[in-house]
Amino acid sequence: MHVGDILTDGAEGSLVGVHVLVIDDDEHARDFVQAVLQSSGAVVTATRAGEALRAAALTADVIVCDLATVEAAQGGFLDRLRQLHTHGARAVPAIAVVPPGASNEASRRGNGFQRSVAKPVDEIELRTVVRELIGR
Repeated sequence: MHVGDILTDGAEGSLVGVHVLVIDDDEHARDFVQAVLQSSGAVVTATRAGEALRAAALTADVIVCDLATVEAAQGGFLDRLRQLHTHGARAVPAIAVVPPGASNEASRRGNGFQRSVAKPVDEIELRTVVRELIGR
């Protein structure tokens, strides 16, 4: 399955109107995740970690972030992002992108992520996890 193989006008694959902040210091990985989400109708801001805190013009519904990027950033990185992207009292859900085969449950939760997807990112899994976190 490749980017664009799922029709965006069907309810199953649609992320129309969902605002996603994608953070990854690897340009190719960041561009791939951005393309997958945009092909389903999401509004995506994709950035490196160093620029993420300045990308506050978009109020994100979901944050998708490479786990290694967060771990390399200064402590409280995800918490600072969430302060910029709040929805009332609701914390913005976050998805960790983790290395393949990693035992990531403890690290994911320790860094404040609700869910994770392994590299290489599966397009259908990523869309599904985003939809689940936003309640679609």
